[in-house]
Amino acid sequence: MPSDKSAIESVTPSKIYDWKGPEPKVPLTPKTETRIPAEQKWYNLTGRVVAVKVEADGDITLVLKDADGKKGGTVGAEIPIGPEWCQLRKTVFGWATQGFPFSFQESQTLEVREPHVITATGKAFFDVDHAPADRSNRRTKPKKYSVWEIHPIMALHVDQ
Repeated sequence: MPSDKSAIESVTPSKIYDWKGPEPKVPLTPKTETRIPAEQKWYNLTGRVVAVKVEADGDITLVLKDADGKKGGTVGAEIPIGPEWCQLRKTVFGWATQGFPFSFQESQTLEVREPHVITATGKAFFDVDHAPADRSNRRTKPKKYSVWEIHPIMALHVDQ
């Protein structure tokens, strides 16, 4: 994370939902480690947790909407698997009613006790695996879900 906190832009799920996708000339592949310039900025994404999903690859996706619920659009913020994310994962798993350990074959949505308002800090990521052919910022499934997400989450704060 940047040492200069003023370098982190504050955003909401509806603001990210309104972002455009990358221009057609921007090279995108699902396997690249190189981030495009738009993915090199830091963000504080504040929103209400409406779902928590454990993905088949082990990532945890926090599904966020605006805290006040007035504007549309849903955004994902992901916590990868790995030692540097263990504390964040423990925090999020603590919100769930799910018993541990558990196993699953595909992605699984966990029941959350309380729809917290959180601020997730991380970099933007255009998830090309979920992008439509026109590179717009609208997934076809689920509806009203942004292709842009915050991935990985590097810090998490529970606001309420």
